[in-house]
Amino acid sequence: MVTSRPWAAASRFGVLIAVVVGLALLRVPRPPTLCLLRETTGIPCPMCGFTTAAVHLGHADLAGAVGASPLAVAACVGFVLIPFTRRSRFATLWRELPNRWRQLIPAFAILAVLAFAEIWQIYRFGIL
Repeated sequence: MVTSRPWAAASRFGVLIAVVVGLALLRVPRPPTLCLLRETTGIPCPMCGFTTAAVHLGHADLAGAVGASPLAVAACVGFVLIPFTRRSRFATLWRELPNRWRQLIPAFAILAVLAFAEIWQIYRFGIL
């Protein structure tokens, strides 16, 4: 796993740290929820908990962040690791797949991740 830009992951990590620590230090009054779906229907969306997870990460509470939104933690990890994937063996195998598979796999993966995140949030809020 070699990256063509050696500082790409480090700079992404720095940006991520600045954002989550900034969110953790920010003290502004806010409504009970920022999610419009949850506000209007009472049902959380798959992205509910992103802000809470970022605040937990800013306080170095990984367990709390995963509890609030594993999708947010995975997104943060993915954001930092993207530069390493460009020249990885996985990227080479991906380029060798037929075009049809390269269209279908991401669609199904996104649907599966969003379904998992929605079930997680419904369970988290005690609806399930």
